[in-house]
Amino acid sequence: MCGLSYYVVDLETSGLSSIMHEPTEISIIRCKDRVQLTRMIKCKHPERANFDALRITGKTMSDLRNGDDLKDVVEECDKFLKEDNLTREHRCVIGHNIITFDKKFLHVMWASVGKEFPCNLYLDTIPLTKLFAKREGIITRKFNLHASCDMLGIKKYAEKHGAKVDTRNNYLLWKALVEDKKIDYLPLIKNLPHYIFGEPSDEELELLDE
Repeated sequence: MCGLSYYVVDLETSGLSSIMHEPTEISIIRCKDRVQLTRMIKCKHPERANFDALRITGKTMSDLRNGDDLKDVVEECDKFLKEDNLTREHRCVIGHNIITFDKKFLHVMWASVGKEFPCNLYLDTIPLTKLFAKREGIITRKFNLHASCDMLGIKKYAEKHGAKVDTRNNYLLWKALVEDKKIDYLPLIKNLPHYIFGEPSDEELELLDE
């Protein structure tokens, strides 16, 4: 896996459905130089928001109407990711629950503006943390980001839930697991090209443009 470029990514959303709900924040850390890009995203349909999601992220309905247009955010993030001049096969996205949650939103975000997400490789820090816990004989059912950081004694940036802070904490978690604890992460990298599980239908994409 030599020659890869790593990016820690986190999203906040207005709910769990990548079709009905919308991203409200995105944050990306480019690992090689720790440059971070964070943007708030204006929702087109705040009325579709899930109230549990709003409670978790500490947002109000009014907050969802603030931020930049999704198209502008995707364009800026796409340019940021491509500054390494690599192919999507050489970019690896790191995240906590990245494969089962964030990836779906990322793919829909890029598809909604006629683009493909420019990264094919994914590394989820949840199974990485579980490997560490198993090796150390730690018995726990809590592997959320804050519990994972506490398990490794990481001094978190803050307890507040948000894409900017969560991305920074996940970066610290990844560095601790890989560099300090020497967990072999390479077998956990998944090659998941854009919409490996099937692209959204035209009807689903239309929901984003209504």
